[in-house]
Amino acid sequence: MISQTFSVCYSPLSMLSKKSQGFITAIRNQDERIVKKILAMGVHTGMQITLEQTFPSFVIRVGRTRIAIDKEIANSIKVRVTNRN
Repeated sequence: MISQTFSVCYSPLSMLSKKSQGFITAIRNQDERIVKKILAMGVHTGMQITLEQTFPSFVIRVGRTRIAIDKEIANSIKVRVTNRN
């Protein structure tokens, strides 16, 4: 008998290194207002994301848009990394 397992691994955006790229797999935060704020910025699951800067704030590129976010928002965005630099 063959047993197959499948797991999806993702990392909070705040844990990635500069210039990392990937796809947003989840947006999770206990505060629903934070999740709504992220969605209002046009950041949604399934989108490709690039982390361009980590200090003094996180700067992400989603599509053609660059957005500056704080660490709490970066912790709420879970990414499946496709390219680490």
